[in-house]
Amino acid sequence: MLMSLLFMEMVTSLLSMVGLSIKGLNKVLPVGSMGSSAGGRVPRTGYHLVDPSPWPIMVSAGVMNEAASFISFVHHGHYTLINFICATWLLLSSFYSWMMDIITEATYLGCHTSLVARGLKIGFSLFLISEAFFFVGFFWAWFHSGIGNLSSGCMWPPRPIIPVYPWGAPLFNTAVLLASGAAVTWAHRAVAIHDREEAMLPLGLCVLAGVVFLRFQLGEYRAASFSIADSVYGSCFYMLTGLHGSHVLGGTLFLAAMWIRNYFCHFIRPNRHMGVVFAVWYWHFVDVIWLIVFVWAYVWPYKNWVGDKLL
Repeated sequence: MLMSLLFMEMVTSLLSMVGLSIKGLNKVLPVGSMGSSAGGRVPRTGYHLVDPSPWPIMVSAGVMNEAASFISFVHHGHYTLINFICATWLLLSSFYSWMMDIITEATYLGCHTSLVARGLKIGFSLFLISEAFFFVGFFWAWFHSGIGNLSSGCMWPPRPIIPVYPWGAPLFNTAVLLASGAAVTWAHRAVAIHDREEAMLPLGLCVLAGVVFLRFQLGEYRAASFSIADSVYGSCFYMLTGLHGSHVLGGTLFLAAMWIRNYFCHFIRPNRHMGVVFAVWYWHFVDVIWLIVFVWAYVWPYKNWVGDKLL
């Protein structure tokens, strides 16, 4: 008993030295929290202090190495394929582990309170804004080159490039994405009212629409009469459409993950479907960007080429 009292006195002295008291410690660590399965990760103030994680820096390293591999490929560098495969494996494995941690925190640990959800919405909105400005840079180069050519009396696209016919595969892809936008809104409504069975169909249709879009995009690339090396037109065209295609691939994987989570009943509790909300936002963002790409990267050059100028 005496030893216990001496031990408590020592602990109290140490805590007072660092500015904490036993009363303050009880506020930070409530009774039973040390032995909880959450390991102290369940928020007690409405906020979530995330644990240190290696995944953000590893995802960043994967993205950087993929960009470096693409630059090496364009300049006919060595070991490009090996670098790209390693970078892709690093990116996908790290991103998968990161998302699994977030799903665990949101679904099983209850870390995503209403305050955390509000912060996540703000963060994802800023992410979409940053992605929009990413596209602005490539559109800037596109319009700078196109309007510059036209104003100097040249053609856009420059001869002898034949632009992609917009009323074939591009128009079909536009219809596919618009239909998938309606389907993803249907899925969001079903998840919001906790109708798991109803949400399965529209989520699956959205994933299918993404796969169909990418399939027709690749077919269009194979049939095109120009490559990324054919003047600034080819470079800007493939960067714009390829960047959008990479976002469609990301959105398709995002929606596929939501389909799997919905299958395993992750969204049956109230206010536990932030993943679906973000997937819907992202897919609508992809839809809007494609409409701009379709008008200005497909219709505008084709109209100039046939003599019916749009701008």
